[in-house]
Amino acid sequence: MAPQSQRCAQIYTQVVIITCGLLVTCPIQAIEGRPPLSAACQAWNSHIAGLIDQHRLAHELDDDQLGDIIRRFYEAQHACSVLRFEEGLTLYESIPIGAVASRLLR
Repeated sequence: MAPQSQRCAQIYTQVVIITCGLLVTCPIQAIEGRPPLSAACQAWNSHIAGLIDQHRLAHELDDDQLGDIIRRFYEAQHACSVLRFEEGLTLYESIPIGAVASRLLR
């Protein structure tokens, strides 16, 4: 086999191995074209963290409400960090926080 053909065969083999690895590690997401659950956890984490910061600045929640929200946030964060993604996503979705009602002035 010529050196160029060998190189093409090596590249093809590497692509096949990487593709098979992705299909094995993320079969449902790969088939459906969805991002992995870990990415969903990261997105929820960022979203809820942003809402918590906004509510802190707006002073729309009392200390008890904010404390409960932060506790739930940490529970969801922990579940995702120990690879219990579905549990973490369920916890993130159950956090009772939405957009800030009053507009912040900058």
